[in-house]
Amino acid sequence: MIDAHCHLYSDKYHHDLHEVVQRAQEKLQAAIVSAVDLESLQKSLAIRRKYSDFIKVTAGIHPRHGARVNKEELSQIWQAIKSVKEEIVALGEVGPDFYHIKDQRLRQRQLEVLEDAMTQAEAMGLPLVIHARQAEKAALEVVAHCKTEVLFHCFAGTREMAREITAHGFYLSLSAILLFSSELQKAITGVPLELILTETDSPALSPRRTQRRNEPAFLETIVSRLADLYDLSVDKVGSITAANASRFYRLADL
Repeated sequence: MIDAHCHLYSDKYHHDLHEVVQRAQEKLQAAIVSAVDLESLQKSLAIRRKYSDFIKVTAGIHPRHGARVNKEELSQIWQAIKSVKEEIVALGEVGPDFYHIKDQRLRQRQLEVLEDAMTQAEAMGLPLVIHARQAEKAALEVVAHCKTEVLFHCFAGTREMAREITAHGFYLSLSAILLFSSELQKAITGVPLELILTETDSPALSPRRTQRRNEPAFLETIVSRLADLYDLSVDKVGSITAANASRFYRLADL
């Protein structure tokens, strides 16, 4: 199994990060840490350097920042990401979040940043990780002709959107939302398992109602639910989704 998207630089892990990584290593092949600004990127790279055989890093712009970033700031972000290109496995997360952002001008700015990110990902030869909360259709319209691999992380959209996204050959990553949403369970029906990744989005979205902080070691709960839905063994689904993550992130060493 591979946790395709988490945020281990979070302050919620400051007191026991080593133990969190150890628990993850007992169950997973790798965990992908997604940075959302330059500060979290530096923290993520420091974690990767300590656990280089297990932790991989992506570099992006949080949607709420993307809604307000100006051209100069955006240029500085791209330059900083380019300078560590050899240490990252994808560009993102980046994209529109229409759940938190209601203003139409700010939403449009998010889409402009996504388009710019797509151009940067293509130029750098990196896959693109998209955050599209309640904005899957708008994001897909921007990246429909993207020349690199695309992942819609933490997918929670409709069956129609799941089919439209995967019809482009793009990937969906599923979090613990899958455990609690019958609509999402229906939405992924018919989606090829070869286009599905699994993630925790730690420290958010814990699958354990008695434990609010999520962590990569909890990924098995999501894989198990996916196995039920596809009528396959947990080991089989874990193996397939890990292979998908390895293919998407180009993890040749796994």
